Amino acid sequence: MMDLTTVFLILVAVIFLGIFIIIGLTCLRWITSRYAEQASGLGGRIANSNPLMIKAVIIGFLTLLMLIPTALVHDLMNERNNLYHSVLYETDNDWGQEQTIAAPVLVVPFVTETRITTDQGKEKIVIGHDKLIILPDQLSLSANLDHEFRERSIYRSLVYTARVEGFADFSFNPPPIPNLQQILYDQAYITIALSDNSGIAASPTVTIDNKKLDLMPGTGLRTNLLASGFSARPTPGQDLSRFSVKFDSLLRGSRNISAIPLGMNTQIKISADWPHPSFRQFLPKAHEIDNNSFKANWEISHLSRNYPQVFTDNSGINLQEVIAEARLFEPISHYGTSIRAAKYGIMFIALTYLMLLIFEFTRGVRLHLVQYTLVGVSLSVFYLLLLTLSEHLSFAFSYGLAAGTTVLSIASYVTVASHSKQNGLAVAGLLAALYGFLYSILQMEDYALTMGSGLVLLVLLLLMYLTRNLNRELREKPDTTGDIKAKENPEAQ
Repeated sequence: MMDLTTVFLILVAVIFLGIFIIIGLTCLRWITSRYAEQASGLGGRIANSNPLMIKAVIIGFLTLLMLIPTALVHDLMNERNNLYHSVLYETDNDWGQEQTIAAPVLVVPFVTETRITTDQGKEKIVIGHDKLIILPDQLSLSANLDHEFRERSIYRSLVYTARVEGFADFSFNPPPIPNLQQILYDQAYITIALSDNSGIAASPTVTIDNKKLDLMPGTGLRTNLLASGFSARPTPGQDLSRFSVKFDSLLRGSRNISAIPLGMNTQIKISADWPHPSFRQFLPKAHEIDNNSFKANWEISHLSRNYPQVFTDNSGINLQEVIAEARLFEPISHYGTSIRAAKYGIMFIALTYLMLLIFEFTRGVRLHLVQYTLVGVSLSVFYLLLLTLSEHLSFAFSYGLAAGTTVLSIASYVTVASHSKQNGLAVAGLLAALYGFLYSILQMEDYALTMGSGLVLLVLLLLMYLTRNLNRELREKPDTTGDIKAKENPEAQ
């Protein structure tokens, strides 16, 4: 179902298409009337048709030549876009990168004793150290994000500050461990794993059965996604067979936040004051999105993954099988929109040249190739203006200024060059319709390809319609060349 904005943009696009059709039909009227008047005989028709073809070929070559300045502007857009993303990366490193939360887990070290026989036949005892990682039975995580923009020079990066809270129930019953020598209960600790420790904005709190614990940096683990974060050691004598853990933390991050569903039953809630979320990996069970914020809820069972509730640190378990992820999706940047607009540059140049070529052979206007070249360069400069202005102003305002400047400059130039206000107004109308239609296309992310393809098809059909009668008169009218020559040389008779 299309929303009202999309319907409005489609209506605007249809209006501009109607304007374009009217301009095309007007050109058709001039072709059918003036071209027939100019070609009074066979020699006249040949004299007029050959220059038309020659000029059309030259203009076609010039159109392809105009790809050079358009390509240069396109490369500049890509360069600025790459610079923009490099600034985003630096800002992420300074503020905080994308955050992934895998917490909490219980870690219990243990010692193994293995007897092996050496090559010399002697018995040797090998002492091994490893850690049991115990995941919670019930896990509840919530993250509330407040977004903001960090500015650097003319660029800005979307970041957030998240209030993360978690609650988990544990029950620990040591599993069978081959060659177990001792379980070090007094060295057990709770780990809160984060993908980027530098994003911890304030001192977190961790409690076991409502008893606040002292925090330690690091996790002491090698398992993927559990290698960084912070830890808390239970008070001496804590019963680890069944207990509850609560924690909260204030985190800084950039654009994306993820949570690993480690519990046998996990509930995850993510909310933010941002209206453009993108959910990836494991999709939420329910979500609400309005004009200013979103909320999403996940309910995930341990049956959705393949790793067990208890495993060792050296087992190489992959915890990335199931991830609940919410991204603060930022609609396409002005750089991306400008690059998309530049892809239509060759069509703008071709249609404008076609209009000028029609003027030449229907209104008796003669334009120099240098003037064609300057018009093409002006059309390419539009994208340079759009890129420059959009770095400092809103895209809509920048587009209006760049398009208005281009339309007025080219229309004025054609008016002076052709000594006709009508020609200038016709070119202004064509360019205004094209730029209006292009803006509608750029605003329709879902329907841009459909509308762009429709425009190309419409232009093709319009060109076919305008050129359908180019040689009809040449085939139907009798040869009057002899009569013309007789009038020019009466003595020859």
